[in-house]
Amino acid sequence: MEEKEKAARRRRREHAPHTAMPGAKGAMAEINVTPFIDVLLVLLIIFMVVTPLAQKGLDISLPQPPPPNQPETKSQQNQVVLSLEEGAMTLNKNPVALEELGARLRDVYQARSDKTMFVKATGTVPYGKVVQAMDIARGSGVERIGIISEQMIEQSGGAVSGQP
Repeated sequence: MEEKEKAARRRRREHAPHTAMPGAKGAMAEINVTPFIDVLLVLLIIFMVVTPLAQKGLDISLPQPPPPNQPETKSQQNQVVLSLEEGAMTLNKNPVALEELGARLRDVYQARSDKTMFVKATGTVPYGKVVQAMDIARGSGVERIGIISEQMIEQSGGAVSGQP
């Protein structure tokens, strides 16, 4: 008899509608955030460790001020300026042809320690000609090339070439 009762109870349990356990309030509608917080803390630690290793910067050398007892020397006369206009090219206000530019620059920079040149070109000069002149200058020993724009000339108070 006991076995029949046990079987009947089991059938009733199997076919009975699902009810919550006594004391439970239904399905849980909240997300368990504990694993999420654990993952965030691990990521925070990883970023804290990796960030100092990933910092990169540029190495620059700033010009040092002259000693206070020494008079200032102007190096404006020592600057080399290559000026390109539509039909002419000048190196330090002396006319030069594109073919002889390399030899002239080698002569100028042979004994110099500062191998910087400034290029000034009007807007009518083709871009390819300016690049070609800069390429010849690099091949002749120029290490740094600066570009002088018309706006820079206007700001310094000089007259822009090609304009009155």
